[in-house]
Amino acid sequence: MNTGLRDGLVEVPGGLPTFASAGLEVRAALIGRIAADSHEYIAELLGFSPGTQVLVLSEVDWPSRTETPLYGLPNASDGTLVVAGTEAPFWGQLTEMVAEVDQPELARVYGSGGAIRLGPFFDLVAVHEVGHVFHEGSQHFPRLWLQELFANLCLHTWVAERSPESLPILMTLPRLGAKASPEAFAHRTRDDFERLYTGVGGPNYVWFQFRLQLEAAALYDRAGAAALTRMFDAFRLDDAALARRLDEAVDPGLAAFSLAF
Repeated sequence: MNTGLRDGLVEVPGGLPTFASAGLEVRAALIGRIAADSHEYIAELLGFSPGTQVLVLSEVDWPSRTETPLYGLPNASDGTLVVAGTEAPFWGQLTEMVAEVDQPELARVYGSGGAIRLGPFFDLVAVHEVGHVFHEGSQHFPRLWLQELFANLCLHTWVAERSPESLPILMTLPRLGAKASPEAFAHRTRDDFERLYTGVGGPNYVWFQFRLQLEAAALYDRAGAAALTRMFDAFRLDDAALARRLDEAVDPGLAAFSLAF
């Protein structure tokens, strides 16, 4: 974890080390509480607790503290969770994915002061990034879409179990946005997602994420919180398990090398 990323930010008390751009302390405290509670919850399910810090940033501070160029696209790397502390311009593009007939529902859930405010939705998405912190460095999913589905499952499970009153905020935008025609996007196949990942572009990437969020919700409805643990464990290979896999599928000598390397 790069603690130098905190330099110049304001520390906000909370369950996880949380730091904010000046003027965003109140918003950061809210996001920090969400991140800390979800971190504790996921740690209980998975049986370990990785080091994590939370940065809640202004648009000015964003470029110097994350390699994700698009302001407002939450991200996590090496134990550092980065989220926007103000309404990001690109969030407005996401509302354009919603059909005209569904705009009144969007306004009922996210409307504030005569405008659509997606901050409450993206505050919850901090839990998605907490999920990435847990698998990064300890669990390698064989496909990027599985990695993202796991993070979305962390998000949905935490909301459903610990903050069920927030389910409409979490699910309304993905449900309405996922209805957009695939033809509206340059990249719309699983292969596109695996090849380009976030390189598909902001709204296009979020369209993929909306679909994954809906599947995470369906998986939770079918299997409950246990699905999160089972999904993580399904692809977990410790050194001994990896050696057995190599012995059976590749070569016994390579299995021995994997343990001695």
